[in-house]
Amino acid sequence: MRRLLIALSALLAALSCAAADLLIENVTLVSPERSQALPRQHVLIRDERIARISGRPITAPGARRIDGSGRFLAPGLTDTHVHISTPAGLPWDSASPELQPLVDAYMRQQPRSYLYFGVTQLLDLANSPDAVTTFEAQPQRPDLFRCGSTLPLDGYPSVLMDKSVRYRLMPDFIFEPANAAKHPLPAGVDAAAHTPEAIVDRIAVSGASCVKVFIEDGFGDQSDWPMLSRQSLQRLRAAATKRGLLLIAHANALDMQRIALDGKVDVLAHGLWNWGSSNNQTGVPPDIAAHLQRIHRSGTGYQPTLRVLAGTADLFRADTLEDPTYKKVVPAALLDWYGSDAGKWFKRSMKHDYGDLPDAKIASLELQAGERGMRAARYLHELGHPLLLGSDTPSAPTYGNQPGYDTYREMRLMATSGLSAAEVFRAATLNNARQFRLDRDYGTVTAGKIANLLLLKANPLESVRAWSQIDKIILRGQVIERESLAAN
Repeated sequence: MRRLLIALSALLAALSCAAADLLIENVTLVSPERSQALPRQHVLIRDERIARISGRPITAPGARRIDGSGRFLAPGLTDTHVHISTPAGLPWDSASPELQPLVDAYMRQQPRSYLYFGVTQLLDLANSPDAVTTFEAQPQRPDLFRCGSTLPLDGYPSVLMDKSVRYRLMPDFIFEPANAAKHPLPAGVDAAAHTPEAIVDRIAVSGASCVKVFIEDGFGDQSDWPMLSRQSLQRLRAAATKRGLLLIAHANALDMQRIALDGKVDVLAHGLWNWGSSNNQTGVPPDIAAHLQRIHRSGTGYQPTLRVLAGTADLFRADTLEDPTYKKVVPAALLDWYGSDAGKWFKRSMKHDYGDLPDAKIASLELQAGERGMRAARYLHELGHPLLLGSDTPSAPTYGNQPGYDTYREMRLMATSGLSAAEVFRAATLNNARQFRLDRDYGTVTAGKIANLLLLKANPLESVRAWSQIDKIILRGQVIERESLAAN
């Protein structure tokens, strides 16, 4: 009897696998390693992966069939700079009872919003275990990869948090003995547990694939936040290499990026928009050009993150909350809160820094700073440097940065910076997959790859706007109608 039950179970499993097959017929295939679209292709998906691609019809009894006529099949997008733990537009300490329903609504919708815009893989550069658990509990979600993050004790971003929560929210800090007079270890904390090596060991054991280090001494005229010493950064680099982890750096200012390059980081997780004494110059000044050439020579990965300052500018635009596409990915209750007086808390904080300037002028100044980042991205692109798609969603407590929609708008800004539609496509797929060691499973439409795919109504090799014309999302072989993912 037991053998009979085992045999029956195996038969049912086999039948289940056969029923799960998906066959997409007569579709035009677009993949970033190809310079041209490939028409009239047939793609068989089995056991969550692409099993076969053929220019001839494929026989697949029992498979679900999709007629791909007039459609374009592309790999799902990868956004390699997100923060799933931080609800856009809500305070970092938003665990108060009155805000909790809004946090819950955001967390439920967040993975669906990424999928709505075709983002089927995410790399989270700084996260909390609870948020990762919440994200992975959602029934429809992109494949999630993550970094562990580290920073000097009391450094950015923990310096912006109250001391009552900063060590709980960002526990993997590195203690710098040279900073001890101003930044002593919290009571009861063992210094041996906060060396670069100890932190990297904990990150590796957690299952993360990379280490993110914050290199930031202050915003604007401020430059007194704690920093890692050159020696600690070198030790961090060596420890990450020993553990087989990539080292990613938060750095968006010229002086900070120079430190990151000296530390031989693998990826700069921000574009360059703070040019120091060259901020008011036109074009690409010689010191900026020399730095960008150094990035190119070193082969360091580069995420332009063009939506960072555009996202803060959105706070000062009257049309942000009226954008019909924005409403597709923001729960109605959260949208109402953003429009309330309470929801404008971060806008008020920013206005305090700008004095009595009108909203339109503040938005313009934010965009002007962002435009320097676009010039830097264009210069690197013209050098032939492969850019990476990373939206940094949300980059600040602004409701301007929304999951998925910001990825799409980052792609559009990359195109505005001078990349062709095909080059933006490559940045969002193959470049990201190769840089972050995911190309065994993602990045192209190739037999053997995980079947995270998009069925589009337009050709993404011809226009970036094709990514707003998604018909279906295919997530590990399961078909999802796009509009079923829209916010309620």
